[in-house]
Amino acid sequence: MVIARRLAASRLAGAGTSLPELPASVPLVAVGGIVGIMAALVASTAIGSGDYGQWLMVSRAFGGATTPAYRALSDVPPLVPTAIAMIARLVSDPILALHLIGFLIVAGLGSALFAVGRAVDGRTSTGLVAVVLGLLVTDRYLELLAFGGLLQAAAIVFLLVAVGAFTLALANPARERRWWMVGSAALFATCLTHVPTATLALPVCLAAAALSVLPRDGMVPRTGAGFTSRLRTAWPLGAATMAIAAYWVVVIAPASIGYVANPASLAWRGPERVIEVLAAYPPTLVIIGLGGVYMARWAWHLVRDRRLPAPTDPRSVLGVWIGASWGAYLFSAVTGAATDYPRFGPLLLAPLLVAAAAAIGAAGASLHGRWPGRATGERGLVAIGLAIVVVAPFSIARYQSEAHGYELTDDRALAAAAAWADSRLVPGVSILAPVREAKWIEGLTGRPALFSSQIRYAFRPIEWERGLAASALLRANLAMANESFVLTMTDGAPSSTDGQPRSVIIGANHGGEIVDLLRLVPASLAIVDGAGVTIASLPALKPDGLDTTQSPDRLATTTRWTGTRAGSPVSLTQAVSIERGTTWFDLDLHADTGTPISAVVVELRPPSGVALTDVVAANGTAELTFARLGRSAPRLRLAVSGGSIAWAPSGGLIIRTQGPDLSLRVTDLTAGGASTSLRLLDPRTLVADYDVGAAILRRDPSYEDRRRRLEALGFHVAHVEGPYVVMVRTGAAVPAR
Repeated sequence: MVIARRLAASRLAGAGTSLPELPASVPLVAVGGIVGIMAALVASTAIGSGDYGQWLMVSRAFGGATTPAYRALSDVPPLVPTAIAMIARLVSDPILALHLIGFLIVAGLGSALFAVGRAVDGRTSTGLVAVVLGLLVTDRYLELLAFGGLLQAAAIVFLLVAVGAFTLALANPARERRWWMVGSAALFATCLTHVPTATLALPVCLAAAALSVLPRDGMVPRTGAGFTSRLRTAWPLGAATMAIAAYWVVVIAPASIGYVANPASLAWRGPERVIEVLAAYPPTLVIIGLGGVYMARWAWHLVRDRRLPAPTDPRSVLGVWIGASWGAYLFSAVTGAATDYPRFGPLLLAPLLVAAAAAIGAAGASLHGRWPGRATGERGLVAIGLAIVVVAPFSIARYQSEAHGYELTDDRALAAAAAWADSRLVPGVSILAPVREAKWIEGLTGRPALFSSQIRYAFRPIEWERGLAASALLRANLAMANESFVLTMTDGAPSSTDGQPRSVIIGANHGGEIVDLLRLVPASLAIVDGAGVTIASLPALKPDGLDTTQSPDRLATTTRWTGTRAGSPVSLTQAVSIERGTTWFDLDLHADTGTPISAVVVELRPPSGVALTDVVAANGTAELTFARLGRSAPRLRLAVSGGSIAWAPSGGLIIRTQGPDLSLRVTDLTAGGASTSLRLLDPRTLVADYDVGAAILRRDPSYEDRRRRLEALGFHVAHVEGPYVVMVRTGAAVPAR
């Protein structure tokens, strides 16, 4: 009977506050259940993304612990790192603290979606639908938690709260000052959480706040008295927004400069990637379409009736939210801002998601008005439940698959290996490691780590330089770089000093990112006599010395090789030279034998995972096109003096010249902005320059080669922890007591 009376009361109350014929508490219980389940799911899913380790490292600075000296942390928004530090101190487990912060962010996201959805039309059912769409239908918000986008996810929570508060101020004049203060506080929290989100949130919230300040007796008063009165009433809001704007100018704007200057962003993470990301999952497209149609229909009615929106119409806030968000994205795209465009995705989706929730809520109310006996609240709730059952498993599976893709091989073993190394190394020395593990090592120990990361994911020049050094240590006997190429000399043959490199991996600047496109195949480098018989190949010759020539504008490395064939001496000289500011490098070979030389032959072959799709060759010149990487296909031009270039059965290229000399020039045709300049990378020098005292390696297919390379540099295997091997450099460990 009690339930029946409540249902009857809800029928009399109408559709303004809840699902028709359902007590207001029912949607609230549903929201609580969904949010709790999804927050628990995120908190219990294994984390491994390097971003999680990075934020753990940042939190050390706000918790009073040591951090790597090379890290510039003064411009990192403090709110989330401080929360991580506080939770870690409470639970005495930094990894558990990250799980708990994920739980809190998802709980906050669900609550904020409910609040802003309900603020739009006053229906708790709309808030419920917004939660369902945000956490169970689209994958855009859970994806942030999968890769460790904690700061942006938390900033979106505060942005939603701010917009919801300004919407309520618009619809509730009697309590507008309260909502202004809530909105201003949430906007300031956004500024303290994530710089790019705050950059977009400021115009959105200022526009929403301005709408709520307009006089209630009309959008455009006939006299200035209405505005004057409203401005006197809104002075606290004005003061708050002025303070936030000043903080943005002084703190946020300078901190955001690095986020719009990445040389690889436009070609690899450009504006078109936003559309690709949003269109990659059909349910997200449905949300965008539904929200867009709802707002377009509203705007069309205004245009058709030649009127302005009602002063208290919350859809005005949705309109300025959509306009400001998409306008900021389009402005960035048109002006060529080199930023991480996929991060726009969740921000562009948010207002359309709320609009879609409002559309579904309005449709439910309309159906109930037409067929009150059929379109009941119970049936509406069942429909939402069925939609969850149909769509949610796919979104949850996508989240879990994404999260598992970032998962560490063994997080506890890595933590133990990092702790072992930290306790035995001299204070301040660096640890060399793969990128994901390295960020966790910094977060767990506070020691600097040296790791190689892709340029498009790093936003500071010091990170690009350190990444280049780490790559050389892990892969090269020697490396040279300029603005367009990174030439990694590898496959070292044992020599009296060190491994003398036989192969060259050609890494080219493609749209600002360095990508390996070709590799010189030592076994195919041959000296051929007049009968077409190979006199000697490079592997058959012994190393006879390596010389490096340096000047401010040019680097050259020459290797010499000797041997005998049929009692006659054979020698080969291989020289690689590169110059500052050029888009090319030269490879020169000279052979000398006791018998006439007909030709020198070299093969260049794409590395695994790279496909050479087209070669246009004529008169000793060839233009190469590779499979698309990023926005476009990498292209190189090869020019050989007095020789020919042809396809090889292996999928590479055979380069042949007549006589004992081969001179090849390789030109980069798709170079973007530079991330480095002329630089010689000698691993022995790099160990000293970056004070590398240890390396933590995974046991994977590259392990043996990396172990041997590091052993040649004075490292030895000192500890094994599960799949991780700790190598320590002689002299870097604390002396045993």
